[in-house]
Amino acid sequence: MVAITSTTGVAGLHQRERLQVGLLQESALDNITALAGGGQAGATLLTNEINRVTTVATAADSVMLPVSFPGLSVAVINAGANAMQVYGNGTDTINGVAAATGVSQMPNSATFYMCATAGAWFTNGTGEGFSGSLMTVSYREGVTANAGGGRTNAVPIVAMITRVTTVATAGDSVVLPAAVPGLDLSIINAGANAAQVFGNGTDTIDGTAGATGVSQAAGKTVQYLSTAAGAWHRLISA
Repeated sequence: MVAITSTTGVAGLHQRERLQVGLLQESALDNITALAGGGQAGATLLTNEINRVTTVATAADSVMLPVSFPGLSVAVINAGANAMQVYGNGTDTINGVAAATGVSQMPNSATFYMCATAGAWFTNGTGEGFSGSLMTVSYREGVTANAGGGRTNAVPIVAMITRVTTVATAGDSVVLPAAVPGLDLSIINAGANAAQVFGNGTDTIDGTAGATGVSQAAGKTVQYLSTAAGAWHRLISA
């Protein structure tokens, strides 16, 4: 066995590599706890090539990537009970999302964060996870639509599958993310009343202006599909 130990000086990330039987062993840390209460400030810093987070006590508890550097890749495993928020370091973006906002990584998921240019991380799979040999997608359960309706304070849809359980009065509202070609989102209205679903910005829904929105009846499940930027189309359950 040949052991190689080096300190890169990049964001304090200590890289330890071992060559054994033709395999490359990278630095790893298990049993990481995400910052309770979340947020970028104080988020648990990930300092290894492979990081396994086992404690995410509440949704959006947080971790932070090291400072981005071209050629750097970091694997993050969320083995916690909830989705966690992953932040860039300083002003580093993730998939173009501002560092102070971060991205949500669902439970039971393993995601690579890769850097080709300083200041920018890219990743694929924050909304995908696993259950044995099956793939899962991000979800939110028990969502409450915005009381009183309207788009300004409408509850954002941030998962692939969203189950709205509280629609106290007809027209209480949610708002879709920006329509990007290939997005396929499902909203389940398990509330007592019809919910109003708004588009983001100037996005349309079946040709209806996003600021007007569309009504989703109680008891209905609707797929919102986008094949062109700025436009959503619906597939409504029976």
